[in-house]
Amino acid sequence: MQYIQAEKNNKGPMEAASLFLQFLLELQGTDWFRGLLDALCHAGYSGLYEALESWDFLKIEKLEEHRLLLKRLQPELKAKIIPTDILPDISQCLIPQECEEIRQICTNKGMIAGAEKLVECLQRSDKENWPKTLKLALEKEGYDELWIVDEGMKNMEKKAVEDDEMEISSIQIFYQEEQECQNLSQNSSPPPDNSYTNLYDPLKPRNYQLELALPAKKGKNTIICAPTGCGKTFVSLLICEHHLKKFPPGQGKVVFFANQIPVYEQQASVFSRYFQRLGYRVVGISGATAENTPVKQTIENNDIIILTPQILVNNLKNGTIPSVSVFTLMIFDECHHTNKHHPYNMIMFSYLDQKLGGASAPLPQIIGLTASVGVGDAKTIEDATSYICKLCAALDVTVIATVRDNLEELEQVVYKPQKISRKVESRATNTFKLIISQLMKETENLAKNVSVELGKLFQIQNRQFGTQKYEQWIVAVHHACKVFQMADKEEESRVCKALFLYTSHLRKYNDALIINEDAQMKDALKYLKDFFNNLREATFDEIEQDLTRRFEEKLEELENVSMDPSNENPKLRDLYLILQEEYHLNPDTKTILFVKTRALVDALKKWIEENSALSFLKPGILTGRGRTKQVTGMTLPAQKCVLEAFRASSDNNILIATSVADEGIDIAECNLVILYEYVGNVIKMIQTRGRGRAKDSKCFLLTSNDDVIDKENKNVFMEKMMNESISRLQTWDETKFERTVSRIQMDEKSIRDNQHKPLTVPDNKNKKLLCGKCKAFACHTADIRVIKNSHYTVLGNGFKDRFVRKPHPKPKIYDGFEKKEKIFCARPNCGHDWGIHVRYKALEIPVIKIESFVVEDIATGAQHHYSRWKDFHLEWMQFEAMELSI
Repeated sequence: MQYIQAEKNNKGPMEAASLFLQFLLELQGTDWFRGLLDALCHAGYSGLYEALESWDFLKIEKLEEHRLLLKRLQPELKAKIIPTDILPDISQCLIPQECEEIRQICTNKGMIAGAEKLVECLQRSDKENWPKTLKLALEKEGYDELWIVDEGMKNMEKKAVEDDEMEISSIQIFYQEEQECQNLSQNSSPPPDNSYTNLYDPLKPRNYQLELALPAKKGKNTIICAPTGCGKTFVSLLICEHHLKKFPPGQGKVVFFANQIPVYEQQASVFSRYFQRLGYRVVGISGATAENTPVKQTIENNDIIILTPQILVNNLKNGTIPSVSVFTLMIFDECHHTNKHHPYNMIMFSYLDQKLGGASAPLPQIIGLTASVGVGDAKTIEDATSYICKLCAALDVTVIATVRDNLEELEQVVYKPQKISRKVESRATNTFKLIISQLMKETENLAKNVSVELGKLFQIQNRQFGTQKYEQWIVAVHHACKVFQMADKEEESRVCKALFLYTSHLRKYNDALIINEDAQMKDALKYLKDFFNNLREATFDEIEQDLTRRFEEKLEELENVSMDPSNENPKLRDLYLILQEEYHLNPDTKTILFVKTRALVDALKKWIEENSALSFLKPGILTGRGRTKQVTGMTLPAQKCVLEAFRASSDNNILIATSVADEGIDIAECNLVILYEYVGNVIKMIQTRGRGRAKDSKCFLLTSNDDVIDKENKNVFMEKMMNESISRLQTWDETKFERTVSRIQMDEKSIRDNQHKPLTVPDNKNKKLLCGKCKAFACHTADIRVIKNSHYTVLGNGFKDRFVRKPHPKPKIYDGFEKKEKIFCARPNCGHDWGIHVRYKALEIPVIKIESFVVEDIATGAQHHYSRWKDFHLEWMQFEAMELSI
């Protein structure tokens, strides 16, 4: 990795790619080729992926003549084109990282440099349709004369069009599916072959969309509450366009907030396509690009800014952006999140402080978009109305826009899926659970005997193994064990380490029972076998040996039970019957299968692929980007690759997803939604149900738990209560609504102002960091330095003697760091994971994670455990390379 990165830095990407291939061909084993294909797909290199998968390189080889032409035309293209004008139309031919680089270069170095980068990226593109897409994009912007080819090239291009007519059609369909507005406001049939540019003409809105936009067009702060799939994004485009036309050029400024990165990417693309043809400047800033983007100048130089909300929170806090008055319109996507400490609420606190403080600067208009405003914990219409009023007060809104006059038209466009709840019986006998439960009881008893004082924590009655409640309880015990103190420090170390191991094993057993409940027994058993195999490869002390022996004594019985066909999970059998029936009735069915956890996503994907009777299904998976329980989430390119495949390909006919897919992301129309032991609040119910947009769609809730069905029925009742409350509020006259909102705002501000906030004054006292497992001394906080406000390293050779390094199983480069190794506590029989060892600016340094340590106050001896650095308030010093010991 280090050599390849150096080659890229010194000689460029092509030389780095050559070196990468050299190293690749030296790899041993047989799985590297599949790994390469998966990596290409996830990174967006779909052309290379398809060529290698089918071992057919003809399409890629055909592009060589076009690359030569592009190289000849490069000087003229650099001199004439504005890259940001054509980038939205050709972005599908590039990978997301390249699009972002082009935008950044245009912003920071100018259009000529941006055009040069665009040409360079296109020459490397593996998408077979890039020449035609570029030609159409140039023609659309009036650069028809730039893409001139000789007669031979023309003939080749004509042949490509004849051979690839379906490909052109699929590009149009993909564009329509990607944007809600395109689906809802335009005839679904493709335009004639000679009128591709019609796709970008202003779209004719439907009557219900005009109804939703009307209050906002009149200048009212408005929440637009309408079903998923009805085109709320298009409504926001109409409002934006109307708003900007009221101002002289450059005076109106719109910000659109998107919570999730995939939604941010999607909306940045939609807004760019729609507004850049009108001469407006559109830009996006997310956490991934903010560090290298001058936020203030970028906002000043553009008309429409797509933001992840934390960017504005940070810049308001540090004074880079003086106030929200720099904007004239703020649009909050999924605005029901505006509560508690969500970034939306932080932004609106700034707005309301300005409003209620009597500041003279004009405030922006506010628009909120949501499929459901929710009702919180309301049990009556009055409570629900009060909850919705609080949301309106948080957003300074006095109008809730819903479709009332054009309901018939809306119902013809947005199909409400048929909702079916299926109660499934659990396994009649569950020997696997009995065996694991017995192992858990034995482990609890061992833990009790380690310490009389801490043993009391294990005496709670009626704990249910294999539940989320048990998980929460064992995490609390795990935390208490970490900060347990004794006068005898050696004994403290022994006790804490032993309890760390026992509670860690209990968590793994509990995880396995949860997997067993919803998936196959063999998946749960494999989870445990992998855990114990990993133990053997690390430090393996007496306690771990004893726990491993106990597990292995039961292993043969567990193997037999897991392979017994009579122990098939009834839920999977019912899921199988639903899929068989629905795809038999309609072979073109598209399904989204929602599940609770990433482990279940993987288990169900494996189950489908191993089931020969379900061979007609080609499952894709979609999970979040965060890291949970040491499991790394999907990267953004991987998410985009999966979504693109699900939208564009009939082969990808089922998507297994966690909650990341239930909100905001524009997924292609599907006609079957299955909620597999998956239920949330009323907002989540409305959103997941809204994924089934196709006509005659169905939504199944599949569960063995009566509580889940009860909760879903409760959500149905709360949805009715929400709709009735909204109708009641819509009958209020404007004065009453404004008076109610104003009273709530003043009450809430009074509470905020008088609240005794916890002291977050940074501590400047030196403290100790102790290993979170064995309590061995690691370092002093005085030796810790922070890099880029989020990475923490330790100075001094003394710290190096306290950890050991091992190769990282997944080395990679991120944020200027080359992750090379993992570091572990060097104390014998401990080996606790402390973090990573990286290369940063030619320096080899450790980067530690605070969750792996216990913090001890030197003066008082008090100990604390922090899960995140931001919760540990200390006066951290910035990293300086000259401080490193020579």
